[in-house]
Amino acid sequence: MKILLVIPTLLGGGAERVVVILSQAFVDKGHDVTIITLSGKDTDFYHLPIGVTRIALDILKDSSNIIDGLRGNFRKSLMLRNAVCKLNPDVVISHLNSTNVLTIISLLNSGYPVIVTEHSHPKINLMGTIWTALRRLTYPYANKVVSVSQGVSDAFDWLPSHLKSVIYNPFRSIPHKPTYIDIPPGADIGKKWIISMGRFVHAKGFDILLPAFASIIAKHQDWQLIILGDGELREELEKLKENLGLSTQAILPGAVKNPFPILQAAKLFVMSSRNEGFPMAPGEALACGLPVISTDCPSGPSEIIRSGIDGILVPTEDVSALAFAMDSLMSNEEERQRLASFAPEVTTRFSLEKIVENWESLIEEVIKNKSDKINLKKLNQHKIKSTKK
Repeated sequence: MKILLVIPTLLGGGAERVVVILSQAFVDKGHDVTIITLSGKDTDFYHLPIGVTRIALDILKDSSNIIDGLRGNFRKSLMLRNAVCKLNPDVVISHLNSTNVLTIISLLNSGYPVIVTEHSHPKINLMGTIWTALRRLTYPYANKVVSVSQGVSDAFDWLPSHLKSVIYNPFRSIPHKPTYIDIPPGADIGKKWIISMGRFVHAKGFDILLPAFASIIAKHQDWQLIILGDGELREELEKLKENLGLSTQAILPGAVKNPFPILQAAKLFVMSSRNEGFPMAPGEALACGLPVISTDCPSGPSEIIRSGIDGILVPTEDVSALAFAMDSLMSNEEERQRLASFAPEVTTRFSLEKIVENWESLIEEVIKNKSDKINLKKLNQHKIKSTKK
């Protein structure tokens, strides 16, 4: 099949990483895969696998006012439609909310089956009034709306059930520990590492994690917190870290393309998010054999982490509860090892093979339904012509 994936950028986020992983898996299964990004190539964080075609439209521009925004989005729609028509794919799979809206609008009456993929909780991760209204108007015109967790899908209670589907993000098995690790700047190899990672944005709750860690660090001087990532809140988080007296005990060394060796060298992973869709970071930490502490935010963590089996779930935005859970595991190596022993099972529960099969089945279903509708329309038109004669 000719599969076209559409995503705004290849910046360092979970949705982008999923698209890269899926593109490789589709190619390995013998499919013809193209990825269209609305951005140019100069912002890329991820590199695409060999065999995947890349088209960078470079049409992500800021608008100065509403009129300028309308003109810009109209232009984006035309350019995206033209690019899709030239490729003539069997199916178009879009990722991330505003890009999903744009893709549906661009391909109205084009004949191409369109699947849109939601990676975040629509009732918490808000798009703004106009985009939210457009999502309500356009999503019923998609051939299928895929959510990356059941929690995300349940939030689309205004969509008919036949339009909705849940396909989880995959977690791959991680190779054995490497002999060499590229140590992050500021990391102390003589200490036990707690790892967290993600974009430095409000939703990730690093402003919750830092105070929680600060409240227990006096008891755990042999531990260090390493937060991998970057983003708009870096300056604020750096200031918070210093104000909490964590100048060396907590470090923010930046984003890394391959976090797995660092995860494998750590003792614990913590996620403090306020909201998620189906987060990649805790699942990848489990795949590396790490016990995970996570806020039980909507949605995703409770579908990945089996609390008491391979990790611990705590209430969202509760600094005290997060600190208590961290203190408990940091103080108990035996319990950490027990949880860690079950952690890699995540790669079986959410294996890449299962996820790709789910995607292939859904694509085949959507293509068949589209074909059946076209054939039915032709049959009805033929009947009308015959009646007129």
